[in-house]
Amino acid sequence: MANRAAKKLPIYGGACVLRPDSEAYEPLLRQVELGDVWGVGRRLVERLALMGVHSAWDLAQADPKQIRQRFSVTLERTCLELKGIPCIEMNDPGEARQRIMTSRSFGRMTDSREEIHQAIRQFAQRSAEKLRGQDSLARAVYVFLKTNRHRPDLPQYSPSAVVELPCPTDDSRDILLAASQAFAAIYRPRYRFMKAGVMLVDLVDANRAQLSLLDTPESQAQRERSDRLMATLDALNNRMGRGTVTFGRALPQAAWQLRCANRTPRWTTRWDELPQLH
Repeated sequence: MANRAAKKLPIYGGACVLRPDSEAYEPLLRQVELGDVWGVGRRLVERLALMGVHSAWDLAQADPKQIRQRFSVTLERTCLELKGIPCIEMNDPGEARQRIMTSRSFGRMTDSREEIHQAIRQFAQRSAEKLRGQDSLARAVYVFLKTNRHRPDLPQYSPSAVVELPCPTDDSRDILLAASQAFAAIYRPRYRFMKAGVMLVDLVDANRAQLSLLDTPESQAQRERSDRLMATLDALNNRMGRGTVTFGRALPQAAWQLRCANRTPRWTTRWDELPQLH
């Protein structure tokens, strides 16, 4: 509600702190139509109207137990949140994620093995960057593909596979190899895919990872070389821009890349997009 008020009501000047006990709370919620409340769709609006609930304020005054019985736990939580009772804990921004995923819907459907494999490789590299960014190691790599469920006239196939890593790692090369193995196990040529993704799972803190009993001085030296290589890779990409240094190069205009047809020209960062005078 505060975010909506800050954006749409000039009186707040772009910043709004809204408390349930403030004088502005009730008038503001009375102005908000029920359909503008997050998670309340058209069908819910129609059903709630039969109960006399027409605005965010009406929902805030409703009985949460009754809302739960007639609708869902999710709507009950929305009702409680509007009353000022928090139901969703705020995440600590410094808390490490338990899973890391990179996925994307393609700009167009494709059955090209090469194009989809490129997408998986790019997603695996991006996931590895995120993994190193939070000082974690992954024990397994999960890969999935999806066809277009909005095209029932086409064959449907949404496979997935998990490949366990020999030891916890944040090395892009190891993650790329596992992602490629998972892709090879699930790809079928006669399906046109619309989405793909890579998820790193079973994460552990890099500073607390358990070493193998079979470790040798050579394996320790190899890990140190890997750490230096990945640190150099990340430093170059942070300085020169993401994707400056990668393992393998993506083909231009690949199906998995976003079309970005309505994107504003990148005048400050791309020579080929500078405005021209004729």
